Amino acid sequence: MSSLDLSIEQTDWLLSSEGLTALLPKAEQRLGEVPAGERQAHEETLAVFSDTIARIDSARTTLKSRSVLTDPAAFTDAATVVRNGLSCVSASFPGLNFDLRGNFSCFSHRRSDSILDATRSPDRNVYGWALAHQPIRELEDSDLAVVGISVSADTQLIAALTVARHVKHARPDVHVVMGGNLTTRMVGRWQEEHPFFQYVDSFVSYEGEDALPALCDRISGVDDRPVPGLLERDGRGGLLRTPAAMVDVSDLPTPDFDGLPLDRYFAPGPVLPLQASRSCAWDCAFCSIPFASNKFRIRRPEHVVHDMAALAAKHGTDTFMFVDEIMTLTSLRGVSRELIDGGHELFWYGETRFSKGLDDELATALRRSGCRRLDLGLESYNQRVLDLMRKGTKVADIEPSLDALLSNKVPVHLFCMTGFPGETEEEAVRTQEFATEALRRSVEEYDVPYSTAANGPFILDVLSPVGERPDLFGVELIPPDEGEDLAFDLDYTVARGLTQEDAASLTSGGPSSSAGSAFHRATWIGDAEEWSFLWAMAEAELPARKIATPVAPRPELHPGTLVRLADEVHVRMSATGRGTLLHVPSGDTLLAVPRQWHWLLDGQSCTVADLLESLPSVRTAAATLARLVAHRALAVEAADTFKERSLLWYAAHPHEVADSRLDGSCLLASPETNKQVRVSAAGRLAWLLTADGATASELSTRTRLPEERLMPLLDELTGHGVLASAFFHPGLLDTFLPTGAAQRSG
Repeated sequence: MSSLDLSIEQTDWLLSSEGLTALLPKAEQRLGEVPAGERQAHEETLAVFSDTIARIDSARTTLKSRSVLTDPAAFTDAATVVRNGLSCVSASFPGLNFDLRGNFSCFSHRRSDSILDATRSPDRNVYGWALAHQPIRELEDSDLAVVGISVSADTQLIAALTVARHVKHARPDVHVVMGGNLTTRMVGRWQEEHPFFQYVDSFVSYEGEDALPALCDRISGVDDRPVPGLLERDGRGGLLRTPAAMVDVSDLPTPDFDGLPLDRYFAPGPVLPLQASRSCAWDCAFCSIPFASNKFRIRRPEHVVHDMAALAAKHGTDTFMFVDEIMTLTSLRGVSRELIDGGHELFWYGETRFSKGLDDELATALRRSGCRRLDLGLESYNQRVLDLMRKGTKVADIEPSLDALLSNKVPVHLFCMTGFPGETEEEAVRTQEFATEALRRSVEEYDVPYSTAANGPFILDVLSPVGERPDLFGVELIPPDEGEDLAFDLDYTVARGLTQEDAASLTSGGPSSSAGSAFHRATWIGDAEEWSFLWAMAEAELPARKIATPVAPRPELHPGTLVRLADEVHVRMSATGRGTLLHVPSGDTLLAVPRQWHWLLDGQSCTVADLLESLPSVRTAAATLARLVAHRALAVEAADTFKERSLLWYAAHPHEVADSRLDGSCLLASPETNKQVRVSAAGRLAWLLTADGATASELSTRTRLPEERLMPLLDELTGHGVLASAFFHPGLLDTFLPTGAAQRSG
């Protein structure tokens, strides 16, 4: 028996120079097919494709190295390349959002017919396309008799059925069985033979540790004992079901990861998964976990720690993640005690809930045992809402638990939920504000910079208590669209409180249409919980989400100064009328300039005088020139300093204004660089006044700021990338500035 993780194997190949090179023609071909509203994002991705191909293999190697934990700049650079790679994969298939989480596509995982259509459409299905290029080598083994596919979420169904079809076409003699949490939820609905049986021979509900060996023995002829939870066809269009049986988790062997490509995951480690318990001891109103997990059971802590030690020795790792639905206080205390008493130097994280027993004594033991992160289901910081949720936690226990953990240097992650039926906007905002304040205190009061939080809208699961008895929660279910036979979450209306639309609005940001906006919204791998845990384990400096680029030297431009495209800058002429796109890898910047700058495509050098004379608006050209130099998109040939010169300031980006305040300050967000900076009212005015260039004297007059106050402000805005500046020879200024407007400086 061997194990495969086709998810990471396909992802690792797709995000390689070989895989992306194979995808590039598909992405180019799709430019003429994408809807008009998606062409901007598509062109931005095409502009970064070649640089991503060149750097992706090195980036993957960096992310898998333990040394990256203490090299934040290297992480940011590598993660940026991987983010761009995800965009490249997404751009190669219609409707695909390849984000390492759901990977949504043009096919619907809510419809059986759409899933089956995906399995037959390798040109539109990333999984089918990858299998055509990278077939499963293990299918060549003549002794192979059974292939098991585990499906834990509905977004994995398209990949799972695509693999099943691939297996059946390559080896029709092999028995394909499917199991997992989602499988249990799915097959429980079926009353007759389902179309998925054309690629899957049988399904197993609930747990598989006893079922899979029994099925293998039956197929190989060893014996014909019942297979717990088995669902198969009866040959007459109906179904045969064998009752499920609950696994004795105390008798489970050490997990076996042989065969898995542990060196291919996108993080140093490996961070191996373990369980200290199974299912959940609670019955929260929003959750369906107990439905597909049997009853709650707990493992003996000495067995858990024995597994950790054995796996550490076998695989050379010291990092573990507990994948329990919830680690109870009993598990936390027991595992911590065993790790401490055994002198193990291992690190781990898991998920628990707020309670009175999560106190300083336990938090001290957690830290000593190697716990470097605890995920906590905050959900709401309102007792009324927690009671509606049947959460079983008390608001009074939340802050003491947080203080105990943070004072012992155990970082936390807070899960928040907005829009549970009956919740008001004031209550939702209170939770958001509490989470924000908790993260601030983690950093400023406890010196724990690794804590995080996530806030999402309430999702109505049809198998949760709310889904099964919506009337008890003031909810009316909206039936799924026709044909959505696999819809496990439904839209709904509420009798009171936040609507479904309100919840979505409170947990999402607004769109942007400027250059780079779509390009910079792709998945940031540093948001994965494993990375927060690893940085906390290493007590490392947290990396920035954006590449840090020093302010470019202020250029001195005279008529004969030569400018050319900087090395490693990639240029693409837009096919949709957006001019010329420039990707500057050193700053992860995507710039859009007018089509008249087409000479950049040829890599030519050009004098500043010839450039300005060739463009219709000299003022606009000068502003664009200063902006490109500030972003290091252009190289300027060194020239002798000239004594008489004029310093002009320009807006460096087409910033968008957000979060304006009564004092006139605002947040300036640059889609081109994905950076934000808060500026004062004076800074905002200076930015507005420099759209087409302005001298310090002009700015002083129009802002009414004396130069001794203005110049530090301009330097600060330049340091933040809001403004760019350049020295111009007087001979150039005479062509586009009114007489006397320029400020001469020696």
